[in-house]
This record gives sequence, structure tokens and C-alpha cells, in this order.
Amino acid sequence: MNVSPQPIDPVERKAADWVLRHRQGQLSAREQQAFRRWLAADPAHAAAAERADRAWQATGQLKQRPGYVRPPRPSGPGAWLQSLLHAPLLTGSGMAALALGCWLLLAPPFWVQSLGSDYHTGFGETRQITLADGSQVELGSRSLLTLAYDEQTRLVRLTHGEAVFTPAPVTEQERRPFTVQAPGATITARGTRYLVGVGADRDGWVGVLQHRVEVNLVHHELDDMAACALLEQGNSLRFGPKQGLVPLAVSPEELASWQDGRLVLRRETLADAAVRINRYRPGLVLVKGEALRNVRVSAVMRLDNLDDALKHLAVQARARIIELPGLTLIY
Repeated sequence: MNVSPQPIDPVERKAADWVLRHRQGQLSAREQQAFRRWLAADPAHAAAAERADRAWQATGQLKQRPGYVRPPRPSGPGAWLQSLLHAPLLTGSGMAALALGCWLLLAPPFWVQSLGSDYHTGFGETRQITLADGSQVELGSRSLLTLAYDEQTRLVRLTHGEAVFTPAPVTEQERRPFTVQAPGATITARGTRYLVGVGADRDGWVGVLQHRVEVNLVHHELDDMAACALLEQGNSLRFGPKQGLVPLAVSPEELASWQDGRLVLRRETLADAAVRINRYRPGLVLVKGEALRNVRVSAVMRLDNLDDALKHLAVQARARIIELPGLTLIY
């Protein structure tokens, strides 16, 4: 049975072309400026460029491993990306599927976006920030924050990662509301302390540690009543343009446990646990097999020792671990 390959998205094709030429030193000074303009024009461009760059690096690493087989070189536009997506890179044990999964699930853009952010952190790093109005922010691992204060509002944009916000209160002297803008929602303070996290595809999560916040979805297809909520202290929710606002069983304190150097998992699927671990650890953790992905695990892990924590999770799930360059596979 012959299966036609899926067409490559034009943005991904363009990103692959830019990154390949940049990596090979083929861009003139004018083309480098054009590349930077293209990256800044749309967050999707930056995301595609990050994926292409990481895939370029991963391909170089995989070529150093024993058993590498050089595939036939395709021709035509996007040939480099086509070769990555459709050709087997390694022999045995499903290495081609692993390489493809690694490319598809690599971390969202970071190095490009960090250039335009006001504050950013690396893997496992946290940062205490005091803003000009006295508001406090604790920025979590691999996070990006940009300030956009004006005469009407105190707006901060969290485009990656997570942070705990303690806004300075509204007073006679400071009348502007404090709002966090995430890719999928705006969260306006009606209290003093809350956590916001950013996921993929304009989804994320909010947990209220003190008082309350107002959550409003942006770019959604839901009615107005389903797209806004007043979230009280002790509660948390997940937001997204498709699922709307969904209550979370995880407490705000557990969501913010990274402040104490811990990661708390309470009866989470192994797949969800891998997603959370990927926020705090370099490289990518993947879980192979639907049955294994749905195994429930519980743990309290130290963020400075996640390698050992992964081994304990694998034992709990009766699984094994294999390490590849930039990839940890649980199977």
C-alpha cells in the first residue's frame, strides 16, 4: 500500500530554507536582515525556525551514531526538510520514528523570542523581578516576559513558560489594572498573587494563590459566557481556544511547587508527566505507546535531580528508558 507524503506547510518550508542557508553561511547581509524581519513578522515564523534549527542540530548528532544510513537525497523545494521527514535516518529499533517524533515535539521557540523579551530564564532557572510600579514577578524555568505598560493598563506578556505574579494593588495613585497576556487568554488581577503558565497552541493554565483573578479567552469560537471566568483563591483552570475554560484538579500550590525546587505529580498520566518535566529539563522526554502514555503516576521530584526522577517514574510505570542525543525515550 502506497501512502502519499503529507504536503509540507509553506511556513515550515520557508523556515527550513532560511535556517539551512543561515547554517551554511549562505546569507548575505541584506538577506540576514530579511531573515530577521521574517522572524519578527509572526510568532509562527519564529516557532518554525526554532524547530528547523533544532532539527538541523539533531540531524548532525544522529549522523555521529553507529548504524547511521545516509538516505537518498531528494530534489526540489524543501528537499532538506523532506529528507528529514520522510527518510529513515537510523537502522533498527524504530529509530526513524524516534527522529521524526523528536522533530515534531521539540520545544517551542525560545532563543529567537528571548532576543525581544525584557526578561527570560534558562532551564531550571528562576528569577525574582520587581517592576517599576512595585509589582513582583517570580519567573519560572525557560520563561519569557515582556512589559507593555501604558496609560490605561499595566500589561505584561508571558509568551513562554510560567510565572507567579504579585501585582501592586490599584490605589488612588495607581488606577491602572494589572493584566497578564498569554497567547490564548488575558488574566486580570483582582487580588494579590496568582500563577500563569503557557502551553502549546494558545492554551495554558491559571492558579489563584490569593484572592481572585478574571480570565478571558482571546481568539475563540465560544460564546462570551463560556469564554470568561472569575477564578477564586485555591482554584485553578486550564484555558484554550477549543476546550474553553476547564477546572483543574491540581491545586495552585502544586502548580507553583517549582518555586520550592519541587515538581509534584498526583495521579497524572505518564504522558502529562513528561510534558511537565520537559519544562524544567534540557532535552526531550517522550513516552512510546498509548497504553504506557496513559499509565497514572505520582511523585514529588526535585528539579535539580530530574534524571533520577525519570528512572523512578519508569520503575513505577514498569517501563524502560533509552537515552539518545537530545532525547530520552520511555518505552
